[in-house]
Amino acid sequence: MEILDEHEQSERVRKWLHENGTAIIGGIALGLILIFGYQWWTRSKIEHRLTAATQYLSVDAAVEQKDRDGLDRIAGELADKYADTPYAAMALMQVAKEQVAAGQRDEATATLQRAHDIAVDESLKGIIGLRLARLKLASGDADGAIAMAAGKEVAVFEALAAELRGDALLSKGDADGAREAYSAALTHLDASAPNRRIVEMKLADLGGEADDTSES
Repeated sequence: MEILDEHEQSERVRKWLHENGTAIIGGIALGLILIFGYQWWTRSKIEHRLTAATQYLSVDAAVEQKDRDGLDRIAGELADKYADTPYAAMALMQVAKEQVAAGQRDEATATLQRAHDIAVDESLKGIIGLRLARLKLASGDADGAIAMAAGKEVAVFEALAAELRGDALLSKGDADGAREAYSAALTHLDASAPNRRIVEMKLADLGGEADDTSES
């Protein structure tokens, strides 16, 4: 093997750096951009959520002060700018609650639908779905309530979804279907469940009896 003298070695290093230096510098720069870019993105995301959380505190204040205009404004801003946080859907839920209290069912239905559409958490989406289904049923839309109760997010609340389905079917005159739904609801309620007695009464009114297949 030929032994290179110091000058020849330095020339080869210089040539290699000349040919590959740009790529090396570019790689280092890209790495730094990715590192600091990720840190900036993480910090920005945290600040975004904190701002949404802080703004949501104003929702409770608006409710306590009975400031409907303020509540609508805050909830609207959260829904427009912070829909990727749970606070947007939660604020809309509060607006819908106030609308129901004011007898504005159609408006409340639209508000809950928007909350359901933007909810980022599956459990929260399920809770909103249950409320929306209940509101649809109260407004005479039994089919809409049944469809909503069958949604995958609502279905995880098995007992509540089944009870709701029973109520909707009963409103349509389907006693057999309602009885079956109430029986199904009881299979997901243990003896200490607070709403078990209510479901048992609904079932008894239809001539049904609770069995012993409830969850333990």
